[in-house]
Order: sequence, then structure tokens, then C-alpha cells
Amino acid sequence: MAKKLYLDRDGIINKQIPYVGTLERFFWHYEIIPIVKYFKEKNYKVIVVTNQSGIERGYYSLLDFYKLSSYMINFFLKHDIEIEVRACPHLPEKNCFYRKPNIGMIDDPRDKDDILIGDKELDMLTAKKGNITKRWLISKDISSKYASKIYKSHKELLKDLGIYDNFSESDYC
Repeated sequence: MAKKLYLDRDGIINKQIPYVGTLERFFWHYEIIPIVKYFKEKNYKVIVVTNQSGIERGYYSLLDFYKLSSYMINFFLKHDIEIEVRACPHLPEKNCFYRKPNIGMIDDPRDKDDILIGDKELDMLTAKKGNITKRWLISKDISSKYASKIYKSHKELLKDLGIYDNFSESDYC
């Protein structure tokens, strides 16, 4: 069974602004590329798990979301990284099995090396409910009762992985 690196999208892959559904509102956290590359070299499968209620709210269409996801997938591929994208388009009140903090986007977690990286307590709760023990929060603003590690920034995680000295944003733009 392959080890998995689960990534929240908004706040982890791209900068956190409400309801990012189009390319015009998508701004990279370029540090995520060497972070993901590090885990790819350790044979992790990379899976993006993202709530996208902006679709059901009518802020952007499913087609907009697919275009943005295709752009993101292709950008990772330019850096020799394959990713899978899983999303829930439903409103929170529908309590969809796939919407975080429910675990519908998480595979049966038998590999204790699985990791989930997110920027909200909701992500950490999802990981806990999915039996993922490596729950890494990147946030300068919040603490967590569910996270196993907390980083104030992507750069702090790069430093912890021992790859910060080789990071240059211009290598990934």
C-alpha cells in the first residue's frame, strides 16, 4: 500500500482567500513544490483534499474548478510531480460524507506514514478522524488540539525537512 501525503488546497498550495475558484484568484505558495517533491522522492502518493462549497454557492462553476485543478495538476507535472485532486462541492449543512471534517476523501489509512498538511483545525480533525497520526498544521494564527506538528509558515516546514537552504522561489515560478 502506497504512503500518502494529503494536502489541503487553499492555504497550503495557494494563498488563503475566500472561495478561490478561478485562475485570477489563485496565488501559489511556491514553497509547496519542494515540500511535495521531498515526499515524492520518498515514494508518497500526493492527494489534494479540498472543500469547494463555492461551487454549490454559485461563486464559480464546476467547469471553473476543473480548469483551475487542471492548471494546478499541470504545474506540478512541470516539476515531475503527479497529484490527484479530490473535492467536495457541497454546502456544510448537507453533511456530505466527502466534506471535511468527514473522511470520504481519505483512503483507508493502514499506513502509519500517511501525512495530512492543512491550515485549519478542520483539516487536523479530518486527519484525526481518518486515523492519520502525522497531522501537520501550517498557520501563524491558530493553535490546534489535533495537530501533531505546528509550523508558523511553509518556510518553517522547509527548514524542518532540511531543504530550506536549497529553496529559491524563482526556481518554481
